Amino acid sequence: TFEQLLPKTISAKSYYTDICKGLKPGMAAMNVFVGMNKSGKELKLKKHSIWAYANNDVNSTVDEYFAQSIDDALGSEIPLLFISFPSAKDPEWNNHPGRENKSTCTIIALANWDWFKTWEDKAVKKRGDEYDEVKNTIGHQMIEQTCKIFPQMRDCIDFTDIGSPVTNKHYIAQPHGELYGLDHSVNRFDPLTVAKLRPQTDVPGLFLTGQDILTCGFTGAMFGGVLAAQAVMGRNVMADAIALKKQLKEKKKK
Repeated sequence: TFEQLLPKTISAKSYYTDICKGLKPGMAAMNVFVGMNKSGKELKLKKHSIWAYANNDVNSTVDEYFAQSIDDALGSEIPLLFISFPSAKDPEWNNHPGRENKSTCTIIALANWDWFKTWEDKAVKKRGDEYDEVKNTIGHQMIEQTCKIFPQMRDCIDFTDIGSPVTNKHYIAQPHGELYGLDHSVNRFDPLTVAKLRPQTDVPGLFLTGQDILTCGFTGAMFGGVLAAQAVMGRNVMADAIALKKQLKEKKKK
């Protein structure tokens, strides 16, 4: 917003521009979407998400992985995976025609933006063979490590779609391919910085929302929206929601 959307004559006067310069972006990410030709029930897929670590020394292992060149990284075990089965979580999944004997898996891994920034300005689907090799090698390594945890997946995968940090930049406009916005560092959660990263900005009429004004992830983004609504409307939206829930509960009893 402050680095690209606003005119420089306005953004230069805002303290948010200094925050943008002082805080680092979060880690870039790889995304893999898998389709399988068996149902979640048959595969005994979990309804909860899984964080899979290569070992117990997470920080050192991640630092070592990120310090590698791209050539070395292509032959390395990925230190951290987020694994989820969206079809298993969706209570309406089997109500859609054609989905009865199918299931899905989403895998996310951290990645180094420097490995991919060479291709950031290339057109979608036209980034070249070298890019495809790097993206697909890491993506298939993510699938392989997931299949070691869930071996029942291995022989029923019939669709894969792999996205890189460059994919994230193109589709969701994250400048360094990150998913979680600002880096969650000590500086990011300094009390003064937390107080400044708020919905109401010093630009009249401009309000911010999403995970960067609170914390990362779906919950952070959702409550960031609640805080933004409160700032715009000048009322306690959360209290309104709680009161409405109580009213609906009482109505059901009658």
